[in-house]
Amino acid sequence: MFKGLPGVLVLMLFFSPLLTGCSKEASDKLLRTFIDGVPVHEEKNPAPDKKDEKAKSKNEIKNKTVLPPAPVQFFHLPFLKDECDSCHDSKFSQKLALKGKELCFGCHDDFTKNKKAVHYPVSEEGCIGCHDPHKSPNKFMLKEPAPKLCFTCHDEKAIRATPAHEGQNICTECHNPHASNEEKLLK
Repeated sequence: MFKGLPGVLVLMLFFSPLLTGCSKEASDKLLRTFIDGVPVHEEKNPAPDKKDEKAKSKNEIKNKTVLPPAPVQFFHLPFLKDECDSCHDSKFSQKLALKGKELCFGCHDDFTKNKKAVHYPVSEEGCIGCHDPHKSPNKFMLKEPAPKLCFTCHDEKAIRATPAHEGQNICTECHNPHASNEEKLLK
């Protein structure tokens, strides 16, 4: 009835509406009926055999290593931007351009000015006594999470024995860790 190339074109036009609703594999199979050389595509997700699926899931449980999620990192902006020379003598030097808190207060506001009490690490060591100047998994780039950081200097047993601290676990709810006009750095 339809012979040669015009016949194939007529058949393709006739069957084209059927091809648009089919999967790639089904449409290729239909085309191979009429045209030689249409490639055979492997089925991407064949229906799994129930026995194979159970065996596979048992093997996955045995062999799968579950990694913990990567910790959140907080970065100091100059470190993140590779602007090492904003704190160091040069991009390739480890020597700091200034010492102590003067280095940090070159960019950050000096919140210790005109305060009656300044926390000892801030006044003596500068910011890097508690803060990591590059990156940290702790909020505010702390070297340790609070209150663990506080207890590296302050006696935890004595602090927890104080009645005012009973049931408290976050030092900074009541105390300013940097400076205050109140005794004991109270807010």
